[in-house]
This record gives sequence, C-alpha cells and structure tokens, in this order.
Amino acid sequence: MALGKVIQRIEIEMSGGTKQYMVSAKQGDRATRYVETVLLNHGKPYTIPAGSSVTAFIRKPDRHRVYTPCEFTDNVVMVELDSQALAAAGTALCEVEVKSSDLMQVVTSVTFEIEIEAKVKDEDAIVSGDELSIFDKTMKQYADQETKRVKAEEARVQAETGRVKEEEARVQAETGRVKAEEARVQAETGRVNAEKSRVSAESDRVTAEQERQKQANEVLDKANEAVKIAGQINEASYMLDKDEKIKYAYAIYTERGIPHLALTPIKE
Repeated sequence: MALGKVIQRIEIEMSGGTKQYMVSAKQGDRATRYVETVLLNHGKPYTIPAGSSVTAFIRKPDRHRVYTPCEFTDNVVMVELDSQALAAAGTALCEVEVKSSDLMQVVTSVTFEIEIEAKVKDEDAIVSGDELSIFDKTMKQYADQETKRVKAEEARVQAETGRVKEEEARVQAETGRVKAEEARVQAETGRVNAEKSRVSAESDRVTAEQERQKQANEVLDKANEAVKIAGQINEASYMLDKDEKIKYAYAIYTERGIPHLALTPIKE
C-alpha cells in the first residue's frame, strides 16, 4: 500500500508582503511531502486563469536550485517537495511563479522558508545538486507527445493505405461492372437486331404466303372456270361435230383468259 501524502497548507500574498512563512520537512523524504499554497491578493483569493503555467523555484540550503512545475486549482497551488528539494538540511527558500498562457505576463509570490531538518541516518542520503525538474518533465511530456504523434501518424498512414486499397478495389469492381454492362448492351443490341431480322423474315414469309395463296386462288378459280366450260362444252357436244367442239372450246377459253394448255381432248 502506498504511503499517504503529508500536506502542509499555507497562505501567501501575491501583493508583495514581506512576511515569510515557515514550512517544515525532513531531509531525504521523497514523494510524500507537499505544500498546499493558497495564493491571496490583499487577503482575497488570487485565482489563476485557465491555461496558465505555475512553477515553484526552490533555493536549497547548499545554494543549489530546484525548478518544479506545479498543479493548481483556482488559487491553490500544490508544490511537491521531491527528494532533490529535500536533499540538503537547513533553510530553503521557495517562491511560486505564475505565467499567462501566452507567456506575456508573469507574477511571482513572496518568498517563504522551508526548514529542512537533518536526517539521523545517512546511508541512503541523496547527493544534492541542481535539478531542472520543469525541463525534465517538459522534455518527458514532449517525448510522450511525440510518441503519441508518431503512433497517431502511423495509424493515419495505415488507415490511408487501407482507404487506398479499398478505393482500388472499388475502381476494379466498377471497371468490371462497366465491362459487364457493355457486354450486356452488346448482347441486347444483338438480340434486338436478331429480332428485327426475324420480324423482317416473318414479314417476307407472310407476304410470300399471301402471294402464293393468291396465285393458288387464281389457279383454283381458273380450274373451276375450266371445269365449268368443259361442262358447257359437253352439254353442247351432241349438237357439234369434233372440229366444231374444239373451236367452241377455244373460243370460250380465249374469252375467259385461260391458257390454251387447259384445252384437253373432248371425248365423242
């Protein structure tokens, strides 16, 4: 189970008062000590605008410095006293700097003291030195952001590659559809032309059939006429001799427009 945070709450003026506030800590502590710093402006809350950046600047008893970025809510700033801030025993000085989001404005709190009590055991003492925590954390944030950006770019490239492949597949499918449609149109054109040819042939057949029927009807009419004439000739045969019968038949056939081949010998 993680250790609980040890938080000390102080109020400091942004108006330039000279009173210094005492904060106590223990040398060598790490990731447990925090100073909840309430910023005031002539006794009223000094609200930090959203988007601002807040940094705690600590000068340690051995004159080394620590720069630490801080989280804040309204006018309350949480200053972490990390292992490097508490590396040297003695009195440290701290001030809180607030920068506007456009970095054009800066305001700094009054300085307050941090009394760091020496630790009895020193086998795991941390060697004191300057620590640019804000730089380190900024670089880490930048590295994290760059990693996220690279991953996002890779995902975008993969998505674009997938989109390009899908587009190529769509184009190929569309090309196949167009070719199939062209083949269908050609087949339909062939079917239409074949149907036209069939209709024309059927029309020619009907016309020929009509002409044949007409000719057959004419032949039948002439045959019926020839039969009728033959009957008339036979009726008159008892009155005429052979030659007279032929002349009579010829005259009738000629009058009716029947070819002479229709003349057949008439029995006595």
